[in-house]
Amino acid sequence: MKNVLLLSIIFCTIVLPAFADLTPQDLEKIRSIIKEENAPIKAEIESIKDDITTLKIDVAGMKGKLEGVDKQISHATNLTYGLIALIVVAVGIPQIIMVWRDRGESAQDRRIEELTREQNRRIEELTREIEALKQQRIVKP
Repeated sequence: MKNVLLLSIIFCTIVLPAFADLTPQDLEKIRSIIKEENAPIKAEIESIKDDITTLKIDVAGMKGKLEGVDKQISHATNLTYGLIALIVVAVGIPQIIMVWRDRGESAQDRRIEELTREQNRRIEELTREIEALKQQRIVKP
């Protein structure tokens, strides 16, 4: 146990100078080391700032180009809609005219058929009447 106590005392005396304060020269050395370490970091930060500025300019240019492309796409879309409308009109109007004529013709056809039936019926009546008159004339000469 004495050995442990003796070793503890020796270690404490060896460690005693480690609790000393930092001198102003030590602080200056620390400051100079920190400044040396910070200098490349500051240069890198400046480089990054320059890169960001360049990227902002590039993004602004791209926005202008995208607006131009957007206008072109909008123009092409409107042109496509116009062509679709033109095709619908070019195909649809003749179809509508044909249907309208067919309706008119079918109405005329129905009217003609009705008149034909009526005339056929009238002809049959007159034929019967003529036959009846012929029979009367033959019977009463």
